[in-house]
Amino acid sequence: MADHTITLTTAKMKQIARYEITFKDVLDGADFEDGSITCPEVYTFTLDDLYHAIQNMKAADPSVNEFGEFWFYPITQLSDAFNLDRAQGFSDDEDQIERIPDSMKGYPGLNLTDSAWFYTLWQELENCWVDCEDETRLSEFLDYDSILSGLDRYHSNKGKPLEEWSFSKREMEDYIRFFDDDQFVKEADERKLALARKFVDQLCDEDSEPALSIKGYACYGGNRLYPCDWNTSRDCMIRLFEKKDDPQYANTLGYIYYYGRCNGGVPEYDKAFHYFGIAAANGLYEGMYKLADMYCHGYACTQSKRTARSLYKMVYDDSIKNFLDGHEASFADAALRMGNVYEKGIDAEADAAEAYYYYLQADYAAKLRAQENEFFGNTTVVINAQKALEETRKQLPEGFLRDYTVYDIPWLFRQLTEENNRCEIRKVTNADGHTELIAKRIPTRSVPEPDSILVTIPQLSFCVRTREVSFTINDTAEVWFTGNESHVRFDFCDWNDVECRYEFFYDDTVVAWSKSDEYRFYGNPVEEPHGPEYRLVSVRFGPSGRTYDYICEDKAVQAGDTVVVEGYDGETEVEVISVAVKRESELGLPVERYKKILRKA
Repeated sequence: MADHTITLTTAKMKQIARYEITFKDVLDGADFEDGSITCPEVYTFTLDDLYHAIQNMKAADPSVNEFGEFWFYPITQLSDAFNLDRAQGFSDDEDQIERIPDSMKGYPGLNLTDSAWFYTLWQELENCWVDCEDETRLSEFLDYDSILSGLDRYHSNKGKPLEEWSFSKREMEDYIRFFDDDQFVKEADERKLALARKFVDQLCDEDSEPALSIKGYACYGGNRLYPCDWNTSRDCMIRLFEKKDDPQYANTLGYIYYYGRCNGGVPEYDKAFHYFGIAAANGLYEGMYKLADMYCHGYACTQSKRTARSLYKMVYDDSIKNFLDGHEASFADAALRMGNVYEKGIDAEADAAEAYYYYLQADYAAKLRAQENEFFGNTTVVINAQKALEETRKQLPEGFLRDYTVYDIPWLFRQLTEENNRCEIRKVTNADGHTELIAKRIPTRSVPEPDSILVTIPQLSFCVRTREVSFTINDTAEVWFTGNESHVRFDFCDWNDVECRYEFFYDDTVVAWSKSDEYRFYGNPVEEPHGPEYRLVSVRFGPSGRTYDYICEDKAVQAGDTVVVEGYDGETEVEVISVAVKRESELGLPVERYKKILRKA
């Protein structure tokens, strides 16, 4: 067959496109790879052809091997002849990598044109060819009837306004899932939002989990898809928890009841304790530390500060591991509560310096988390951590805060080697002309992506997640690297009492050492406050005592006044707790993230 040329007419190509015949019939027993096929004219594969092909596949129900070897694969090899790009809605100059037809970009998950339908079905057919065993019947993977009914519905929709189209449950769920993304909701136009609301409301009546989740969490505080509606949020979460037994939904219910969202601001602690208990029993950090809050105050339970402190510590110890792995999760909340333990003396002696240590971590972690997610709860933690730092700083001993700290040994270098990490150390002269030893974790075959360590030094108001640390040593200090190298690798380091020096080892061999009277660690330079001034007003919401910061342009507003703000349930009168004037650089969040006081009550 190598020297035999087979010519396909457009009539034959149409028969192939519709699965009326396959290349097995055309090649008459020869292998497609061995034959030479020419197509004098281009045939444009259409959605109508594909519709007939699905019908004929249903009747024949070929094996995956028969379908792939004698139909799908040969057509893809003759893509230009069958004009597959045009059929799928691709332009000639479009990037070939991860192409998505324009018709699918505006309303993802919905097929609104012939090319979008063709693209979706062609991808599904490709998955059959790639993922299924050769002997498998195609009917075990493809739902022929569902595909055909979907195409019938699409053809009946054509020509109508989009709002009048009919979609399957799967199509509607595919579309609304995109509205689980805050950024997508922010950028969607009102027509897309209206369509999503229509689908979500309809699917909620059908007890759809994705719809109940999207509506429940949208109404939890409100967004562009749905305004804040705590009762609706609660009802969705109850249905979801009963349906899925998922502790995350129980945890959300705990928050709703804890803050009295559906009870005029009056907490429903019995219900909150029940649901937080379920969340905590399933290892959810938020449930554990909220349960600890309740034990700390004796809400709906016997007060037990020891139990509260134990739970706080459990969450802190576990969540810091995730934080060092790059996951923000609940570490900011856990560190904030550990700060409270030492500030207020919860089953421990009150210690302002220890509280400051944890508040620095909470402030640092909360700001990192808030950069990625503008959820109002994250914003609250940032502000609470900043307030805690300000209040605790007033309680620190005189002279506690300084520009640098001095140590006998560079203790952080040892911390870098923990968990079987290998490191590199180098000696440099910094911009001030002083000598620095800089060590950092490096990738290895066994640890290709090293975790960070959390360096927290309260005397410097310093906290950072990092893989690299440095100490400044005396300019007259002695430093030795094996082979006179400028840098060496090490996997362990320790103080040598005999030689009175700090030694670095690699595979149990000393590769470097340092003799210095002191090792100085410098924090970040303290910058002078700068930027425009803003009046920040802290207000308290209801009996729960929750406080939030707002920007207030009315200079007549003072502590003790009542003002009107835009709350979760519309305009709300709240009490002013304090007023502070700050430069923009001193704000805990970007200025645009602060809401404004509407007016004095």
